[in-house]
Amino acid sequence: MQRRNVLKAGLLATTLTFVGGAGAFADDGKRIAFFVSDLSNVFHQSQAAEAERYAKEKYGAEVVVFDGQADSAVMTQNVDQVVAGGFDAATLHIWDAEAATPGVEDALADEIVMTSFFSPITDTGIPTARSDEAAVSFEMGAQMAKAWKEAHPDKPIVMVQLGWPNHTEVNSGRTAPFAEGVLSVDPDAENLGALDSSKGQEAAKQIIVDLLTQRPEVNLIYSEASNLTVGTMAGLAQLGRGKFDNGKPLTEIVASVDFDSVEFEQVYDPNSSLKASMGLPPVETAQGRIDLIMDVLDGKVERTSDTAEEFFYKAYTVSYWSMPKEEAEQWLKDQFGG
Repeated sequence: MQRRNVLKAGLLATTLTFVGGAGAFADDGKRIAFFVSDLSNVFHQSQAAEAERYAKEKYGAEVVVFDGQADSAVMTQNVDQVVAGGFDAATLHIWDAEAATPGVEDALADEIVMTSFFSPITDTGIPTARSDEAAVSFEMGAQMAKAWKEAHPDKPIVMVQLGWPNHTEVNSGRTAPFAEGVLSVDPDAENLGALDSSKGQEAAKQIIVDLLTQRPEVNLIYSEASNLTVGTMAGLAQLGRGKFDNGKPLTEIVASVDFDSVEFEQVYDPNSSLKASMGLPPVETAQGRIDLIMDVLDGKVERTSDTAEEFFYKAYTVSYWSMPKEEAEQWLKDQFGG
């Protein structure tokens, strides 16, 4: 096709990052643009490396990684390069879906297979790969409620979530099912809802300090991303909270998302109140995103539909109560190496 000849010198230099030294174009395979929101994040580093390895080994395809640099404007600019870069397909990770829509539509018009990761892209109808976050969020909520009631049967449950209250996928995968999990154990639990922590770690810290100063009875906290959890735990420490006593909650129980080596130390510390985290597996996530592209190319999945078709891939409940420490340690090695 004509678009194969529009690659411009220097086009890829500023916004693309090649993981593992992607070389010449695959002779017979497809060329895939693999978007990550922030390549400085270890999850996305591992995901990108696995995507490159897996696509080459299973499909003979070349993966080129686009680093969004945690900047929605950069992510949108990267979408515009899919057509110019001569790709057969792309799997996107976009923060501003509306801004990215014209680039997606241009790519579709040029018969490029387009898929999305985590969030659908407005009304484009392209297939969307998601982690099965809802099942993990529900399970963490239920486990935390059970542990609190066993330790403090006379202290009513008061829960709160820190995250992105207006984000559809965060609400459906994290906020709502977590609350449902808690309520499945204690229908009388009070839910303070999701507090906007979108400004990051320092915002989460201040939110926790302010909230618990006013409502010290809060005892179940879902911090919906690992960077927010850093702030959450710092805020608890500032207030003299965040404590367990040999596996028994004293002040509250905290759950997180994006389980990593730092959270490993806290989850399995019998005196820390961080006791569960959603394990998002970079290896399996990368494989799922590549497989979805190939299923579209093979005609097994429609290129677009009236409502974006969603495909869910496994996530893990990493928990002090249900996953042995040795198993969690092996999970980290399998997913992140080392």
